[in-house]
Amino acid sequence: MSLSCIIVDDEYLAIKVLEEYAGSLQSLKVVKTFTDSRQAVAFIQEQPVDLLLLDIQMPYLTGFDLVKELPPQTMVIFTTARHDYAVQAYELDVLDYLVKPVSKDRFEKAVQKAVEYHQYRKVWHEQKNATRNFLMIKSDYRIIKVLFDDIEYIEGLSEYVKIYTREKVFTTLAALKSLETELPAGKFIRIHKSYIVAFSSIKHFNSRSVQLNNGNDLPVGRMYKESFMLKMKSTS
Repeated sequence: MSLSCIIVDDEYLAIKVLEEYAGSLQSLKVVKTFTDSRQAVAFIQEQPVDLLLLDIQMPYLTGFDLVKELPPQTMVIFTTARHDYAVQAYELDVLDYLVKPVSKDRFEKAVQKAVEYHQYRKVWHEQKNATRNFLMIKSDYRIIKVLFDDIEYIEGLSEYVKIYTREKVFTTLAALKSLETELPAGKFIRIHKSYIVAFSSIKHFNSRSVQLNNGNDLPVGRMYKESFMLKMKSTS
């Protein structure tokens, strides 16, 4: 298991050092680097990652500002030349705070902390979801209980999601990524930035699309294709 990671720093040399450190670890995969924090935010909104290695002092959006734009489950390790921001950083619940120049040993300890926290959180969610067989959502001015077994697929629409069941479609204010953490991994799979599908609803599939039992066809996103195909092969 490796954590997906992006590096955000306005200093090119600092990025190269962190990339070199990360490249020596099997537990970390750098998917992108940014010198512009605004571009980083736009990327994360389209492709969430597990971990950010994030500088604090940057133009346009500071590291503190950027953290406030992140999905709540994203882990953050600050990398900065400033010692005096540590208290403010930890108030944002960041995982660690590395002061430049960052040693390789200190970097590896911070990444290991992220790996352990990620594993703990995964187990906690699995145990939590194993004892629950429903979602509670707010829709049509009511609180509604939706059974996992009734859900065919879920569609993300900016700030809203649509939950398609056998009988009805529910619309609720939520982020698809946040809702994904509430679903049991053994029953659902993310196939696209906009779609989560119940395994039981899948009739046919290939690397480009999924056909549901109800006849609907949904696309498989490029970023999700590999994990989707591996998961489907392992369950077949």
